[in-house]
Amino acid sequence: MVAPATDSIRTDNTLALIRSLRAHGAMARVDLAAANQLSSATVTSISGELLERGIVVERPPNARNLGHRGRPKTLIALAPDAACVITVKLSINEVRFTAGNFCGELYYSDTRAVDTLALTADALIGLLSRHIDALRQRLAADSGPVAGICLAVQGIVSPLHGSIVWSPAFALRNVDIVSPLRARFDCPVQLENDANCISAAITRHPDYMDTRNLAVIMLGYGVGMAIMIDGKPYLGAHGSSAEFGHTKYESNGALCACGKRGCIEAYVSDYALYRDAHTLLPLPSGDSAHPSEEQMQALVRLAESGNPIARQIFAKAGHVLGTGIANVLALFNPDQVLITGSGVRAYDQLKPSLDQALHDALVEELIGQTRLDTHGWDHDMTCTGAIQLALKAADHRLVQFDRPGVLPLS
Repeated sequence: MVAPATDSIRTDNTLALIRSLRAHGAMARVDLAAANQLSSATVTSISGELLERGIVVERPPNARNLGHRGRPKTLIALAPDAACVITVKLSINEVRFTAGNFCGELYYSDTRAVDTLALTADALIGLLSRHIDALRQRLAADSGPVAGICLAVQGIVSPLHGSIVWSPAFALRNVDIVSPLRARFDCPVQLENDANCISAAITRHPDYMDTRNLAVIMLGYGVGMAIMIDGKPYLGAHGSSAEFGHTKYESNGALCACGKRGCIEAYVSDYALYRDAHTLLPLPSGDSAHPSEEQMQALVRLAESGNPIARQIFAKAGHVLGTGIANVLALFNPDQVLITGSGVRAYDQLKPSLDQALHDALVEELIGQTRLDTHGWDHDMTCTGAIQLALKAADHRLVQFDRPGVLPLS
């Protein structure tokens, strides 16, 4: 049965208030009303329901307002322990489990070394089930119920089918990992490409919240992209889009981890840069196919000190990246292209040839007013973005508690 229009409107308004509180922290009701273009009566009614259900709490007036005339404003804020979410980042030889509270704050993290390439589908699902179950029991003592799970994966995924299509971390292909986890844990479970998770984290940043058309490029072991069009993520027909790293720079070019040749990733990713460098330069020992941060930093330092081989490697990578970005500008005309990920460590070495390639490829009118910037990588935003995506799904479930036939989380 279709919900009455008034129910739908109230649900939308409730979700808007929750997301405002998550983005901005404690707010007065009158400020919440103004920020969401709602009446004070609507905000008072909704906040009263949320208070009764323990989803929000009241806070004392802000100290900055105590000296103002009139009655001080009581603030409301999300209750951190109203619910929690679990995220899992799956990457090469590593699985990271994190938990976030209802405010979106990461408060637990545990990384496990795993031979991911050796995992069968059953072994992968079993590993995830065991660790998520153990983490859920651990969280039960001091946090709210688990309201959602988000899996972030390197490579190509199909969120619509809940399957890993292809990932450099696994030998398996086209494996549905969402259905068995959803059945086991009875909560929303979603699967996302890691670049989409990073984009979810970045678009909450005050500098980018109002950017309607944004392309986020992630540089690291691989090369990924997420695209926002008119303020909404572009996912493609099957939920897997913007595989920027696997667009082509040249036919029959360098070998990519996907097995094909000439992909942008085959020149710009960490493994590609290190593959070209490790036989020619004095670099720390280690797995050349999966270089560590120490190995990559050593390569950057050689370029910074003027080593001609290292500088040439980064110049080539910058040219390839700039050519790829030129195609993005010509196709999508975004307001901004933002480069992030651990690979921004070398941006100063990439930038001269990147800029040259961009201007060689496009007339100025196609470059237009698009801003090209970097966003620092002082922490892994994959998990913080996955927390936001899991909470977005959980919010819908929380605000439906009072609907017939919908059960609470606990």
